[in-house]
Amino acid sequence: MEFVELTQEEFEQYTKENFSHFTQTLDNYRLKQDEGTESYLVGLKHDGEVKAACLVTLGRVMKFFNFAYTNRGPVLDYSNENIVKAFFRGLESFLKNKKVVYLRVDPYVVLNVRDHDGNILEEKDSHQLFDTFKNLGYDHDGFTVGFSPDTQIRWHSTLDLKDKTEKEIFNDFDQLRKRNIKKAEKDGIKVKYLDLDDIDIFTDFMEDTSEMKEFFDRGPKFYKSRKQYFGDNVMIPLAYVDLNEYVDTLQSDVQKMQKDLNKAEKQLERHPDNKKAQNKVKNFKEQLANIEKKLEEGLKLRETHGEELPVAASYYINTPHEVAYLAGGTANEFRHFAGSYSIQWEMIKYAIEHGVDIYNFYGISGKFTEDAEDYGVIQFKKGFNAAVNEYIGDFVKPINKTLDKLYHLLKR
Repeated sequence: MEFVELTQEEFEQYTKENFSHFTQTLDNYRLKQDEGTESYLVGLKHDGEVKAACLVTLGRVMKFFNFAYTNRGPVLDYSNENIVKAFFRGLESFLKNKKVVYLRVDPYVVLNVRDHDGNILEEKDSHQLFDTFKNLGYDHDGFTVGFSPDTQIRWHSTLDLKDKTEKEIFNDFDQLRKRNIKKAEKDGIKVKYLDLDDIDIFTDFMEDTSEMKEFFDRGPKFYKSRKQYFGDNVMIPLAYVDLNEYVDTLQSDVQKMQKDLNKAEKQLERHPDNKKAQNKVKNFKEQLANIEKKLEEGLKLRETHGEELPVAASYYINTPHEVAYLAGGTANEFRHFAGSYSIQWEMIKYAIEHGVDIYNFYGISGKFTEDAEDYGVIQFKKGFNAAVNEYIGDFVKPINKTLDKLYHLLKR
């Protein structure tokens, strides 16, 4: 096997045909290149056939030197120890003349599949990789939990769609997910997709949500650049209320409920002491009052916002292997419209329709107790019957041992 630099065509074909993260795509390589990040497309070939592929990026340390990062790569058959060893030996040799101090590797390889209470459901055949990396001179960076701006999250919440129908997937949701999706449909919530020209609608949602919930947001520059370079592989669904349809539905509901109430009141007149009839009238009056209140709200919203009311937006980066939900924001005052549930269901259906086997709800902290900073998010994703992928984590190896020792000394 020969370690080589791949052409863009070779890299793109291999990563499309073999399971890979969206960071290991040609779109991301072109983005990195134009951002000025030193990047390389490398891999292994055997008899002219590509056996491994990886986008490797370099970043600065100690002003004049670099570190190398594979960012969810390389893409290869990790069960084949010969391929793994040949690739990393070739990569280390490739990096030695590029002022690289150390190499960080975070393979997109699942260690365990868990439920959202942290219980292991399945142990994957990836444990031998720890011995392989150790023999190659790598140190494991630990079984991390929580969020860090410096490394990729080690925990993803994912939904397996392989060979399943929409009905089967929907039936596995919990009652809250089912109820809110149906409610959103009844309320006239619709979903459309934002383009680069109107992406500010999404970034405004994210800014408001991050301020309210105090979480780290990647910022407008990140979202705009990915949409620019990933094109149609980035999807930005916007959930909005069709206020004309919403008002029409409520007016129809008011008329129907008024008829039911009139009928119940006539029955009560004939049987004034009948407790069941009394309760029926009371229940219908309460329902009518609630619908009239919603109708009044709808009329005011239409007067203020026009025909469409945006309530939530999300950001997805897709590959042939998975539909990945990267971020989402909701207008707090309109949370009762359940726009985020509409978006999730719309995108799950999109994945099924396009033959994508994995719907990735993306990162969670890996802390499964009620005091976790993302406990509410974990419960939200759990309700869709998702499982948790725990990845094997990061491995680090010095490429220049002298400079690596100096670097860690300066860090201390």
